[in-house]
Amino acid sequence: MMLDEALDILNIPKAKHEIAKSLAEVERKAKVFGFPVILKLISPKAVHKTEVGAVIIVRDPNELRQAGTRLVKRGKVLVQEYIEGIEFFLGIKKDASFGHVLLAGLGGIFVEVYKDVSFRVCPITEKDAKEMLDELKGKSLLDGARGKKPVNRQALIDAMVKLSKLPQKMPELKELDVNPLMCDDKTVRAVDARIVLNEN
Repeated sequence: MMLDEALDILNIPKAKHEIAKSLAEVERKAKVFGFPVILKLISPKAVHKTEVGAVIIVRDPNELRQAGTRLVKRGKVLVQEYIEGIEFFLGIKKDASFGHVLLAGLGGIFVEVYKDVSFRVCPITEKDAKEMLDELKGKSLLDGARGKKPVNRQALIDAMVKLSKLPQKMPELKELDVNPLMCDDKTVRAVDARIVLNEN
């Protein structure tokens, strides 16, 4: 079972996306989603995609053609709908002492910059999820800071609880990052994710 299947089984919403192998496919699939649209290089060499220029937001057909031409030379391209909202991070790590642990915090670059992360042993309850959110220093962003609408906390809590059950279905799971999980006042959607399985 791989990542897309796991998120589907857990019923965690994902951003709509398609894989393209040529510029013509990139243009055709982007037209379905409408602008702006996200292009991502699919390559084992591009783990941190934003750092190697492998994630590009394109806003019109000309930008799409230029960015698509560059990326298809390096590999397959994931064409993804553009989603606005608060960037959140959900992760699972296999700890030597505690077993699988769920981590949650502000997403995007904020995970590494601020290290504002809360964690609990998997699986968690709704009460655990609420406590984890309340422990975050940046929780005011979830509550509608700077005039933005508060995120749908229940949708976020549901995603946290569901994801925490993944190790029961995938005991071979070593590490998982869902970053970002885009949150708005209506729902949450996984935009990018990475999974590592134990080799044994």
